[in-house]
This record gives sequence, structure tokens and C-alpha cells, in this order.
Amino acid sequence: MTIPRGVHVPDIRISYLYCERPEPGPHGPGRGGDSTDPRTLRHILRIEGLLPFTGCAVLLGFVVTLWEAGFSEARWGLFVLAIAGAFLVHIDAHIWNDIMDQEIDRREKSEETGRDRPLLNGWATVSDYRKMSAVITVLVVIIAAYLTTQRIYIPLLFVLGFFFDYGYNHPRIALGHKPFTEWYIFPWLVVGVTVTLVYAATGIFSLLAFILSLLHGLTVTCFGVSMMRRDAPSDRMGGKCTSSVQYPGLPHSTIYGIITLLVAIFMLYPLTLILGSVELAYALILVTSIIAGVNTVLGARIDQLCTRAMYSMFPDFEKKANKLMLQQVGASMVHAIAISIILVVFGGIL
Repeated sequence: MTIPRGVHVPDIRISYLYCERPEPGPHGPGRGGDSTDPRTLRHILRIEGLLPFTGCAVLLGFVVTLWEAGFSEARWGLFVLAIAGAFLVHIDAHIWNDIMDQEIDRREKSEETGRDRPLLNGWATVSDYRKMSAVITVLVVIIAAYLTTQRIYIPLLFVLGFFFDYGYNHPRIALGHKPFTEWYIFPWLVVGVTVTLVYAATGIFSLLAFILSLLHGLTVTCFGVSMMRRDAPSDRMGGKCTSSVQYPGLPHSTIYGIITLLVAIFMLYPLTLILGSVELAYALILVTSIIAGVNTVLGARIDQLCTRAMYSMFPDFEKKANKLMLQQVGASMVHAIAISIILVVFGGIL
């Protein structure tokens, strides 16, 4: 088709091999009304991300606290305060992620992924988000200050939490826009929360908490890596240079599932030393390996869908990948529940 002279045709470059950040779209920040729409709170909470990461870390922290100190010796008031701080930091991360990803979110197929976009829908403004973040930060600082009077190393743990929050999500740092960041940051979210909770309740930096939370962190990050695979088309168009955008030919979800399996196997010996029972350690590793295997199979299917979408028209890619990804979320939560039950029932806690 011949283009008439004088007609401007925009230069649209979409490449899987290069991360090119386009100019901001014409819509600007979401414009809210006189007040923030209540639906914004539901989106900011994002239960599908909050529960498998921080929620499951709380469950693991509770069980390990029972193992380390018993119910009567633990400081449950400090434990609950630490829970509140952990959830608030996680929610603050969601707030900054929305601010950072506005332009990318314009290109996402939200109907297929089932995610609302308050800033784009006009339910809230960036100013509203910043105010919410400021309130949350003040509350976290107050909680951390009180916990510090009881546990001297609490500030280090909360600083680490804010590093994950702002490092990955804040527009000025934006580690979330760089390749492989989700591979090595997401697992440590679970570790940081679990270790912090156990330390707050017992005053102990528990090696058992570290190992179990690392195993779960890796397991649940299988879903995080798959999420990046699902979002690759919109991320690419929005200039977000994730690992799935930079290296589209790699089966990221499959590789991460295999890494989780290998780490689980290597943890058998140290778990045996800590628990004093090879049977108990073997049961925990077996459950982790099974769930990691399930997530690897689901991740491999997501990788296949992603490859198909690269080379053909595939309008249902995000919808199909999202369904598989949610199954990974469910499997990961089963993992945390299962290893907690095994430790309670067969670990002599009851």
C-alpha cells in the first residue's frame, strides 16, 4: 500500500531482542475524583501476591517460633507487631509498583489477567498513592522503633525490607525493570519476613527459619517468574527490560523450577543436622520437590505459550498463561501449609 505524501507514519519498533523505552503515552497519570475509589484498596492489597509471599511467610514464622521457643516462651505481642510491619511494607511495594508501571499497564490486557488499574481507571491519582505510602511508612517506622526497644537488630531487618520495596518498585531505582531481578529478589522476600518474625518472637536468628523460608521463597518465585513471562508483550511495548523481554528464547519458568528442585535437594543435609531427624528432613524436602515439580510443569506450559505468542497471532496468550500462573500460586500455598503441618505433627511440637 502506498502512503500519500505528507502523511506522518509513526516509527513503531517492537523487538524481543532490545529493550527500548518509548515516550510516555498521551494519557498522563490517572485522574481520580474528589476522593479515592474504595476499589483501589482491593487492588493495592493484591491478595494473589500478598498471601503466597508474606502470608505464607507468617505461617512458616509461626511454626518455626513454636519449634524454637515453644508457645509459652515466645513473645507473641512482638510477633503480631512484626506481622503488621511486614504486611505494610509489602502493601507499600504494591503502591510504588503501580506508580512505576503506569505506562506498561496501559498496554496490558487487564481483562485477560483480571487485574484492575486504579491509576488508569481514574479511581485514584499518583498523589493519592504517595499519601498512602507516606502514612504506611510512618506506621512502619513507629512499629520498628518499638520493636527495637525489645530486639536490637530489628532496624537492620526493616531496612532490608524497605530495600526490597523501594529497590524493586521505586521509579528512581526500578530494579524491577532490569533482567533477572525477580529471580534473585523475590525469594528473599519470604526469607526476610520469616526470619524477622521469628527473631521478634524469640530473639533468635533461626537457621531453620532461613532454610524453610528459602525453600518456600524459591517455590513461590516460580509463579513470579511466570508472571513476568505472561507480561512480556506489554512490558516489551512499554520499555520494561525484564529477563523475559531481554532473553525471550530462554524457558525462564522451566529453568527456575529446576533450580528450585536442585536447591531443595542440597538442603537435605543441613536440614537433617538442624532437625536431628533424617526422616523429618526427607519429608520436608520431598514435599518441596513435589511442589517444585508441579510448578516446573506448569511453568513449562507457560514457556510454550510464550514461544507460540512470539511467532504467531495468539490473542488468548495472557488469559491462558494467567490461568496456569494462578495454579502455581495455589501449589505454592499448598507447599507452605504442607511443610508447616509436617513440622508440627512429626517435629514434636504438639
